Amino acid sequence: MKRWITILPVIVVMAVLLGTNAYAAYDPNVDYTVAMVDAAICGDYERGYAAQDARNEKIDDLGMAYNKIDFGDLMLLSKIIYAEAGSEWLSDDWKMCVGEVVLNRVESPEFPNTISEVIAQPGQYYGVNSGYFNSLLPSYRCARIAVRLLNGERLLEPSVVFQANFRQGSGTCQSYYDKYLGYTYFCYSNRMDLYSGKKV
Repeated sequence: MKRWITILPVIVVMAVLLGTNAYAAYDPNVDYTVAMVDAAICGDYERGYAAQDARNEKIDDLGMAYNKIDFGDLMLLSKIIYAEAGSEWLSDDWKMCVGEVVLNRVESPEFPNTISEVIAQPGQYYGVNSGYFNSLLPSYRCARIAVRLLNGERLLEPSVVFQANFRQGSGTCQSYYDKYLGYTYFCYSNRMDLYSGKKV
């Protein structure tokens, strides 16, 4: 009897641990990043946040080396990439740079600390507070590029915080030309001292 009393707590703990994994809210065979992208291009926030939660639980339970992605951030970043460089003939690198400027601003001491605050700054991103932007659905490519960026992929230096059809800041890091849209310049901050030592 004493032996059973000693072993019983171990059995209970193991049953709880095994039971927790057995009833996990995620399917280990589902790619929830794909599910989040699919939800973004449909504008299905409920499904997107459910996929986010399942993805985060899967990352935690399996000890996966992936960034956790907030579905709201994915949606906003996808939409701004689509609004600024959504034309299908524009390169993935061009689209990446658009999204990267937003994320560089989030990390910069010169700008607000969230994607929503960065893109809502007056005079920065045309039409963001409009009905057009609110109802906008991103393309699959723009959503996938947003995922790459939110997972940490980068093409620019952290000090590249300007994007416009004219040069600004302390110099141009990258520029792209399109016969319909003209030039788009991705430029360095005027305060390069704030970014010393920061590399891609």
